[in-house]
Amino acid sequence: MALTNEEYEKIRRIYEERRRRDDYELVARKEEVARRIPKYRELEEKIADLSMECSRALICSDSAEERRRLMDNLHAEVLTLRLEKKRLLEENGYPRDHLDGVWQCPKCRDTGFIDGEKCSCFRQLEIDSLYDASRIRLILEQNNFSLLSYDYYKGEDLRFFQEAVRNCREFIDNFREDYRNLLLYGTVGTGKSFLSGCVAKELLDKGHSIIYFSAQQLFQSISALYYDHDKSELNSLYERIYGSDLLIIDDLGTEMVNEFTRTQLFTVLNERALRRNPVIISTNLDLENIRRIYSDRLFSRLADNCRICRLSGKDIRLQKKLEAEYLKP
Repeated sequence: MALTNEEYEKIRRIYEERRRRDDYELVARKEEVARRIPKYRELEEKIADLSMECSRALICSDSAEERRRLMDNLHAEVLTLRLEKKRLLEENGYPRDHLDGVWQCPKCRDTGFIDGEKCSCFRQLEIDSLYDASRIRLILEQNNFSLLSYDYYKGEDLRFFQEAVRNCREFIDNFREDYRNLLLYGTVGTGKSFLSGCVAKELLDKGHSIIYFSAQQLFQSISALYYDHDKSELNSLYERIYGSDLLIIDDLGTEMVNEFTRTQLFTVLNERALRRNPVIISTNLDLENIRRIYSDRLFSRLADNCRICRLSGKDIRLQKKLEAEYLKP
């Protein structure tokens, strides 16, 4: 996972707050039980007294055998008293584990880790953070495989779309094992952004870090920071763009194309290639226009280790709009 230090710090604070609430809730439960069941408090005090007596006896004992006997007796007596405490809880309408601990995640007891490994609850928070950082949470409500339909394609258009879907599924299945970029090109409204979203949804749910930009957003974000005297924010943006597991650039060609944007795009593609971090690009431009507008050098870098998918057909968004208008009462 390629979370920033700030994002990890946010998760760490979430666990601190959970443990604070856990402690507060446990104290409140103990006070309620002590108030409602006086004998419960008596048993707790008895356990504390036994422990103190055993500690004093252990200090005074010179025999290892005697110390073992004292400890065995203490454990047996404390176990009996603890069972009595659980029985009292049940008799008064509480679960037996009511005071054992109060955790949102019993597996890791709200620490986020089990034997040094991230708990599933920690991984879920990472995924949630990645969704927020990727900028595509709302987009994926409209673009995911659960909404996939072939109904708007026929003939060669259908064949192109089916092939693109296969390539996207292979991209997901082989992600991180087979470094490969993905270029989705073709006419307006034929499913390029939709398929990018489908891939993003699957990979985000598996915990991969994904950054989404429209081409305009990408170059505007870089340009806004490029001429600042303090380069820290620009470097942070570059690291996110270069270091995410997947970068999606949507609608390439809609930005203002000039030497600055060409240079930045080449740098992004080259740096990610060096790190073997793949890119998905969608564009309405055909291959010849991509080469002409962005240069042979950039096209060569883009096409390197790239699965190229063509999509064609009528504008699906327009078809759906017309259908909706037709079905209105």
